[in-house]
Amino acid sequence: MIYHFILNPKSGRPKRHQNLEEVIKNACAKRRLSYHIYYTVDPNDATEYVASMVRISEEKQRFICVGGDGTLNEIVNGAPCNPNVEFGTIPYGSGNDFVKNFTNTNLFSDIEKQIDGESIPIDIIKCNDIYCVNMINIGLDCMVAKYANDFKKKKLVTPKLSYKLGVIKAFFKKFNTKMRVIFDDGTIWDESLTLTCIGNGKFCGGGYKSCPTAVLNDGIMDVTSIKEISRLNFLKFITPYKKGTYINNKMAKKYILTKRVNHFKMEFDNPLPYCIDGEIKGALNIDFSIVKEGLHFVVPKGSKLITNS
Repeated sequence: MIYHFILNPKSGRPKRHQNLEEVIKNACAKRRLSYHIYYTVDPNDATEYVASMVRISEEKQRFICVGGDGTLNEIVNGAPCNPNVEFGTIPYGSGNDFVKNFTNTNLFSDIEKQIDGESIPIDIIKCNDIYCVNMINIGLDCMVAKYANDFKKKKLVTPKLSYKLGVIKAFFKKFNTKMRVIFDDGTIWDESLTLTCIGNGKFCGGGYKSCPTAVLNDGIMDVTSIKEISRLNFLKFITPYKKGTYINNKMAKKYILTKRVNHFKMEFDNPLPYCIDGEIKGALNIDFSIVKEGLHFVVPKGSKLITNS
């Protein structure tokens, strides 16, 4: 097997990357592994790197990215649904929500545990022509992510602070958006919604448990929408939404729409931004489908997938 370690220098701190490179080299040398270390230079560079390596060699390959959920999304889109390729992540981003679907998340930062880990098949979501590993957010959650990304570019703004500032800015912008959500069983949600999230995993936004019943290998997407809501009522709702307890919250139930499906569509009156694994895209219509066991994901030795809510 060929091991690839893909580092995103824009995620985390540069000095930590330098130290990590030495740890990677030592761990691979000790095991006499064939490996490469690659630093990304541009957006989507990781996607192109993975695709090119898969074209060059038919040997089994393991790609482990060092970065956030967006970097993981990039490498997976380089060779989705390829049984000869394994993907892993060392969380150095601002949110690192995907690894929260596993136990002992600290082990994801242990290079030796990563190398010695086994891959397991998990689902991914096909979102038009892009593949999603963790979650898609539309509406308020998406705007929070967009503003947070803007704040991250400013000096002295930490990742955690950038998200808090993003929440504050989004709170005072346009709060509800017309969406049309169409399910295969004939159900249609055609109304103004505060947000919609589509979860393969449970978490987004640095720890918001938006889709508490989502499991990465159940062949199902969890779709959650919040109906049009006032800012005051949303403030009352935000804590159960963050903790994922809204499914049993009497007040929250008045505003929540949920479905668990393997395919559905969304339509908008005008092209609308959406956030896929932390990265902002845009579309007028989106077709969502689950790809059962479309990804072989490396679970560090000592960690395991959480399979309940």
